[in-house]
Amino acid sequence: MNKYARLLVYELKTIVREKMTLILLIYPLFMLIVGSFLIPRLIDNYGETAAGQEMASLIVIIIFAAVAPFVGSALLGFSLLDHKDENTLDTIRVTPLSLRGYVLFKTGYVYVLTANAAFWTLFGVKHLSGDGYTFHGVNLWDHFSALDILVFALVAAAFTPVFAFFLAAVSKNKIEGFAYMKVFGVVAILPAIIALEPLQDFRQYFLGIWPLFWPTKGLLVDAGLLEHAHNLHPVGYLGIGIVYPLVLAVLLYGYFERNLH
Repeated sequence: MNKYARLLVYELKTIVREKMTLILLIYPLFMLIVGSFLIPRLIDNYGETAAGQEMASLIVIIIFAAVAPFVGSALLGFSLLDHKDENTLDTIRVTPLSLRGYVLFKTGYVYVLTANAAFWTLFGVKHLSGDGYTFHGVNLWDHFSALDILVFALVAAAFTPVFAFFLAAVSKNKIEGFAYMKVFGVVAILPAIIALEPLQDFRQYFLGIWPLFWPTKGLLVDAGLLEHAHNLHPVGYLGIGIVYPLVLAVLLYGYFERNLH
């Protein structure tokens, strides 16, 4: 355990110089400003009907919930690509820490930062947005308790190693990594369409191939915002939201490690 403690101390000492850490620490503040003040004003000014404004607000909440884990995952992937470009991964192999131990530590470290960013983004917007998301006398954020948001953040952050290991495994360098990130950046907001009426029945599960669908849908079902006979119990969504990305992460890490040889 001492080797991991020393690595953690090193990460904390370099927290200001580490771009990945800085982004994950500053990102919630940026999202708080956008979600609390800018988006409610845009919805109020440009929404044609109250129903349209409510749907737009719900979609915004879903996007806010889904983006933080994707950002953390992409940043971890680029951190691994940095090591790959600089040929430092082979050096780590021969240290007492081992490559697997280092990647496990780095993943856990970024998982904590990602969960933190996801929680404070949603919790902060809930309390700073005022009546910006209120329709028919009910604020959409009132459906989410602090515990709901915390559970979601912890489950959604399990996505962290999935895209990270994918980027590190299939990208030859950071230039290719950026190309993949641009493509999958569009997919990152895929959970937003789960608010659409045609995707409330069994067809919702076609979206389940994207791991962030499960915790996001679980959060909304638990809040009573998307009710349908085809829904699972919230615990079912959250359970799959933990197991599915972990299985993918194990498979993708194996692919990543094999590609280093």
